[in-house]
Amino acid sequence: MSAIITGLGLVLAVQGAGGLLNNLFSDSRSWFLLNYIDMPDWMRIAAHSLMLVIGLVLTVRSKGWRWIFED
Repeated sequence: MSAIITGLGLVLAVQGAGGLLNNLFSDSRSWFLLNYIDMPDWMRIAAHSLMLVIGLVLTVRSKGWRWIFED
């Protein structure tokens, strides 16, 4: 179960961070999921930020902080 939560957390973090950067700097449609949902730009940026935070929280809660610094 921990592997599923970690994987989901990483997917959400990548979608959130990548979509946030894409909307802030290039504003092009790419493979980020929320770019294909019809919503105002401010809401899309907020949703990408929320996805990033949820993804990081899921990953850190399932793995802890130590796995980032271990070799």
